[in-house]
Amino acid sequence: MKIDKQTAVSSALEANSQAYSRSRLNPAPQRNQTARAVEGNTAEARPATRASAGNGGFNLQLNQQLSSMQAADRYLGDLAENLSSLKLSISRQLSSSMSNEREAISKGLQQVNSLLDERSKRTGQSLDANFNLRLNEPLRSRFSLPGLESLEAIKRSGKETLVFTGGRALQEPLAVVLDEGMSDEQVLRNLNAGLGSAGIRAELDAQGALKFSMPENDWQGLKDQLRVKGEGKLFSANTSAVKPREEGLLGFDPAQTQESARELRQLLDSVIAALDRISGLRQQLSQRQDDVREFLARQESQDEKQWALNFASAVFNINGRKASSYSVVSQTVIAQAQLTRFAVVSLLS
Repeated sequence: MKIDKQTAVSSALEANSQAYSRSRLNPAPQRNQTARAVEGNTAEARPATRASAGNGGFNLQLNQQLSSMQAADRYLGDLAENLSSLKLSISRQLSSSMSNEREAISKGLQQVNSLLDERSKRTGQSLDANFNLRLNEPLRSRFSLPGLESLEAIKRSGKETLVFTGGRALQEPLAVVLDEGMSDEQVLRNLNAGLGSAGIRAELDAQGALKFSMPENDWQGLKDQLRVKGEGKLFSANTSAVKPREEGLLGFDPAQTQESARELRQLLDSVIAALDRISGLRQQLSQRQDDVREFLARQESQDEKQWALNFASAVFNINGRKASSYSVVSQTVIAQAQLTRFAVVSLLS
């Protein structure tokens, strides 16, 4: 189980709350000090004005995020409980030669792996395989493909056409055309052009290694059926299976319970690191939930009814300066009712 010490919780609270404050008819005297940016946040659509954004819709979005965070926290709590029991069993086994905790360790590993398999379902698809919270984008599985780990290796291979198939998981074969003398950008462009129709995206990680990602639900159906055919350079001229290496917390090997004390100590270290990781995530989730609740409470304290009346009066006063008619008023009401945050962002972008 690979444990990444760095934690990341994603939320749009800061971006949306700042944009909301700027859009008020009377600007807020200061920015929200509690909402802060956290790594993993995706680009968010921002309301242009309070009227166009629709405060009710914005509050609904935050309530949905709050529910996702609560589900993630409950799941992490259950996982931490099982990991703690597993830690106790391993410690007993290592502390006494007379102890016989093998069966308990094996059972504990099965329970932990079962919980890891339920991650997406239990968290409402808000927690990815690296245990990063993704509130504003679909979960994506990230993986590497043997033979396509680096751009340098691909460029050295020269001209080759790769054909990917995936049984019933892919409607049609995917072809990636590689030529001699291609730049890094051209290689990435050709990979994305060939694989993009299946939702597969190629990109470089922070270390410059070539990584792929795909919507998690689609990847679960494809990963065991992925096949590739090359021209004898990067891949064989005969169609062969590809064994992707997925990123994230993929679980423990139950066979470790039958190995030496040294490997049991390594397993114990992994369990302790996982517990530390989960503890840090839960602290951040708790703080983030408090931020959202505080923000929603402030909005509930405002006189929304009076604001709505003032806004409606302002709209109709503008229309009143012209030759007013029922059709003009009705069209205005319909236009306001259908105005969304996404429409405003699209117009401004």
